[in-house]
Amino acid sequence: MWSVLSTRPIFRRVWLGELVSAFGDTLTWLALAWFVLELTNSGAAVGGVLLCFALPSLFTGALIGKLLDRYQPRTIMLIDNVGRGLISAAIPALFVLGVLQLWMVYALAICAGALSPATRIGSRLLVPWLVADHELEVGNAALSLTGQLPTVLGPALAGVLVATWGAVSALALDALSFFVLAWALLVVPNIQRKPAELQNKSAFSLDVFRQFKLLAVLFCVSGSFFFAYGPLEAALPVLVKTQLHTDASGYGLLWSACGLGMVLGGLATSWLARRGRIGAMLCLISVGWGICQMLIALSPALVFAMAAMLVGGVIWGPYLALEASLIQRIVPAEQHGRVFGLRASLLTPTAPLGTALGGAMLSALPAQQVIVLGALLCMGVG
Repeated sequence: MWSVLSTRPIFRRVWLGELVSAFGDTLTWLALAWFVLELTNSGAAVGGVLLCFALPSLFTGALIGKLLDRYQPRTIMLIDNVGRGLISAAIPALFVLGVLQLWMVYALAICAGALSPATRIGSRLLVPWLVADHELEVGNAALSLTGQLPTVLGPALAGVLVATWGAVSALALDALSFFVLAWALLVVPNIQRKPAELQNKSAFSLDVFRQFKLLAVLFCVSGSFFFAYGPLEAALPVLVKTQLHTDASGYGLLWSACGLGMVLGGLATSWLARRGRIGAMLCLISVGWGICQMLIALSPALVFAMAAMLVGGVIWGPYLALEASLIQRIVPAEQHGRVFGLRASLLTPTAPLGTALGGAMLSALPAQQVIVLGALLCMGVG
């Protein structure tokens, strides 16, 4: 991975911008939730603003993906980052002016959520143009790392900043992170593509699955895997309290262990790609994660659950990079935006739906059984 970052200066600059922005996203999530809680003293209001931030991408992902195929990714990504930077700065500015109301926070969160798929999808489009073909897996792994590293240190760092400076100041700092990525994107050259097939089709058209049948299988596997994972998020806090007999600090340690494992696993992506078919690797990852999730459910103490989360993170780490590389190899470059955008719209809701199902199951089953059922489904998907 270091060889790609050291020999591809444009990719390195974009990668650094993505990393700064990803830490900023972590800061936004925590600071915005805390700010709304301080403003309203309502957990429902916190859930509402986070939903406003997450939901729009279900509808805009495919549309933005089509725009990325038609226009230069650099332009669309610049609009996204400058726009979200201004939105993040607007909240503290309105607060200082004394005119901020909850509905304004909701509206700004919806706007930011609607723009957010542009950079996530656009980054995947840029990788094949910024690195050599034989470096594709390494480039995707490096890009995935920008999202994995903040899971290890981001929440703790964000918590310290919010506690020290206040949520409003933390949101202003996040605005700067978007402008850092916008600055990094200025050096990205125009990319030359053939006119995209199916260009006049709706962004949500499924014709692409008839053209690339393997893509339909891949999306079904990934969507089912993410859905099967979902119940863990709902049941794990309950398991921590009732079975592992610890508090929020122990819960945080579990996710930090998973984040560290994801970073380590991501570093092994290129090594894995050279040793087998990517499709087979994705299925093995689903099985391996299911086994680790089973071990989490059966853990008698926090340290055993942390070990299982760490190993699970190592197994899960390469998944998104390998999946992106497979899509980039089977779909022509002129359709990457449409396909990655369609993926964002179709697969984004799968994990939240699984989490919602897990929450409903908790009313009838203990947390351990909910996690075990999710683990069995993960293994079945693989």
